[in-house]
Amino acid sequence: MEKVKENKDIVLKLLFWSMIGMIVLFCATCFIPFLNDNKIFSDFAETLSYCISQNPYTGVDGIHAIYPPFAFLPFYLFALICKAPLQNYLEGSLTLTELVKEPTYIVSFLLFFAICLALILFLTVKISKFKGKKLVYLLVTVALFAPIFYSFCRGNNIVFAVIFAMLFFWLYNSEKRWQREIANLCLACAIAVKIYPIIIVIFFIKDRRFLDLLKTLVYALVLLFLPFLLIQGGFYNISHIWNNFTGFNSSTERAVSWTNISINALFSKLSYLSIPASFISILSSIVKYSMIIMSIVALALSKKSKQMMQCVLISLLTYALFMDVSYAYTLTFLIIPLTMYFANFNDLSKLNKIYYGVCFAVIACPISASTYVLIFSSLAGICLIVKAYIDLISEFVKSRKPKLPNAVQEVFVDEEETKKLESQPKEKPATNGANHKNA
Repeated sequence: MEKVKENKDIVLKLLFWSMIGMIVLFCATCFIPFLNDNKIFSDFAETLSYCISQNPYTGVDGIHAIYPPFAFLPFYLFALICKAPLQNYLEGSLTLTELVKEPTYIVSFLLFFAICLALILFLTVKISKFKGKKLVYLLVTVALFAPIFYSFCRGNNIVFAVIFAMLFFWLYNSEKRWQREIANLCLACAIAVKIYPIIIVIFFIKDRRFLDLLKTLVYALVLLFLPFLLIQGGFYNISHIWNNFTGFNSSTERAVSWTNISINALFSKLSYLSIPASFISILSSIVKYSMIIMSIVALALSKKSKQMMQCVLISLLTYALFMDVSYAYTLTFLIIPLTMYFANFNDLSKLNKIYYGVCFAVIACPISASTYVLIFSSLAGICLIVKAYIDLISEFVKSRKPKLPNAVQEVFVDEEETKKLESQPKEKPATNGANHKNA
């Protein structure tokens, strides 16, 4: 009983010092100048511009959107709040720096920030199931999580995809069928916002829920294509969005960006060492597609696995590391496994407590987000997914070891005990003086 109480105190202390560390580091970022001031709130301004543009895919108003139209739907309210200055921004009479100082734009962004953060914290409560001090410490830690800080500074719409993904993992194992159906729909919504979360569907392989996988893909297809009818040009925009996306994803400048955490970006940094680009491209492709195969294999072997955090890590990090251009805000999804890490801390081995804790700490550090140097976060993400592979495969190997029937085990134990007794030296019978004399 005392040991259980001591373990609970360890989690409480860990959460407390995590919170203190995050507060200190977050305050320290106030003294670090942003290296890319022109990027502040840029994604939010662009997304709002898509909402009021006639066609965000064909270059009208100088806009070339790479997201499906469903991704704009949650932003229409925020666009209407600041429509006048936003229109001036589209026409070129306002710069981004001037736009972000407009009162209506500030109100729109703060409303966006408050709603999204409130939903993220609410879902953190549901996933962690913490109460009291532990819950308070966890919520502060999550609120100051570096990828969240980065995504809000950019105002990127990935926040909505994160919320839908959190809803999915919260309701995924619900006992109620309608809630599991909502989980499928939420994952489809996440896919319709950013497309590449489609790789999360490999999570269904874990529990052999192939019907749910199929339904999720159907929901996603409907949400991806049906909203095109609301935009000028309809389905003809599909070719435009593909061209815009491939152009964005193949940018050399974005590949070497320090805010890009993908495997391709990591290998692209080798170009600074004068390594041939063709060799870098081949090496990157081998690692990326090997990761896809490993993720499918690891989750396929993890049926009935108790290591939920590792399964979630694989399903989330696979696409974040696979995309050629994957900015640091994609790591916002790691709120989910981070919450699971604290919630299941007592069930982890000593090695996993330290290993996963260090990796999460590197990614969580707010200073990396404020300086826009995320190479260490990229390396930490790779370390996380590799360790998750090792844990799941090791668990599978151990589960496959042949177990002897109980009767055979008992005989085996009896034989072992007999051998031990026979190997012990025999004690001589005790004799006393009287017996010796009588003899």
